[in-house]
Amino acid sequence: MMRVGALACLVGGAVATDIAVCPGEGSRYGDFKCNHDPTHRVCATLLDGQGQPLDWGSKGNFWQITGQEAFQWDDEIRANHGDSWCICMWATARLIETVGCDNVHLNCAATDVSYVEKQYMDGGVDLEPAKKCLQQKCPAQSLPLQRLSDATLPSLRASSSVTLRPSVLLALACAALAVSAAVVGLLRSRPASAVLEDVE
Repeated sequence: MMRVGALACLVGGAVATDIAVCPGEGSRYGDFKCNHDPTHRVCATLLDGQGQPLDWGSKGNFWQITGQEAFQWDDEIRANHGDSWCICMWATARLIETVGCDNVHLNCAATDVSYVEKQYMDGGVDLEPAKKCLQQKCPAQSLPLQRLSDATLPSLRASSSVTLRPSVLLALACAALAVSAAVVGLLRSRPASAVLEDVE
């Protein structure tokens, strides 16, 4: 029973952090998602509705801004029937600094927002601009900001109702399961005579 519960905790945790496919991403990731390596975590929309490089403000398209025109892979994105690609977190931060958050085209559902928000640097680049922009553009995927002044517990009165998110309930259930497993393991490892002495 405990093994089934532990498996449920692992599966539940994995499902909670799942992201969508980055449409257009190549075969480097078997599932076409931006959540595999430590840097390519942002799904950026690089092509417009006609399949042409999308301008990111007045400074040009992604490849022009990043100086990668010689390596431009828009034909691969089109061949994959999409418009997006997993790009580096550091490149995202630099792009945001260059063109501004309003001119950055992100696929929020396919970006590993929670991962990016937990990072500080990537490739020697401060990720703060990327994190701020993700919070602005991807509020549904963004972690809620908590300031020290917000760190208060709600008062629990008989008339108040406290609603816990499913992820919190899952974490509590997993913690209870882990404690139960530890207690059972300890009891099983002790000789029966020692357990009886504790009872008396």
